[in-house]
Amino acid sequence: MNKQSEKITALYCRLSRDDEQEGTSGSIKNQQSILEKYAKDNGFKNTRIFVDDGWSGTTFARPAFTEIMELAEKGMIGTLIVKDHSRLGRNRLVVGQLLEEGFDSLGVRYIAIMDNIDTAKGISDLVPMQDLFNEWHAKNTSQKVRNVFKNKGMSGVPLTTNPPFGYMKNPDNTKEWIIDEEAAKTVRQIFALCVEGLGPTQIAKRLKAAKVLTPTEYWVSIGRNCSKPPTVPYNWCADTVANILSKQE
Repeated sequence: MNKQSEKITALYCRLSRDDEQEGTSGSIKNQQSILEKYAKDNGFKNTRIFVDDGWSGTTFARPAFTEIMELAEKGMIGTLIVKDHSRLGRNRLVVGQLLEEGFDSLGVRYIAIMDNIDTAKGISDLVPMQDLFNEWHAKNTSQKVRNVFKNKGMSGVPLTTNPPFGYMKNPDNTKEWIIDEEAAKTVRQIFALCVEGLGPTQIAKRLKAAKVLTPTEYWVSIGRNCSKPPTVPYNWCADTVANILSKQE
């Protein structure tokens, strides 16, 4: 995996609640199509899509981004490509450190297509200004979004973009959730086992032994856009079970 040609070209997509206000142009599907076309047109090989859907750019503890950095530390990432620079993040200190030191030390080439940033060609003096704007944008929109969510919540409209495991969007009204009967069977089973006195770890072992699909595996099986499933099938963990049990929904 040391050869540059064998390294992964990471195509990274990120969408937060704040970004959803911008409409379909920033959607995960739109980002993915732009990234795939750019990679194909420019001869990038061994591409792999990484998706953080519903994650703010102000935090860097995102599952897909964390996976990219872990792979980079192992020398497995050759290039990281994003649609625009704000997809990487909206914290100028962290982003600046990544551009000036982090990516270079890991041997990762970073490209932000729409902002014409390519570390292989050097960093423009304007990039720190873009980082400052991106951070300001995050702070400015967060209060507006909180107000929108408050109004939604008061009117009974679900606040999350994607329904939790066990629910699905109503095809006739996307603002409304309906029970996803197939997934609901697993949710009901988890709560039943909990009532019997089993803890999250014990429940996870039961589900794994019964070869029950994890939420991610189930969503992939029905075509929902999310990160690819883990390499180990039916790999339920206590945290996933506890998360389901803790949801008021």
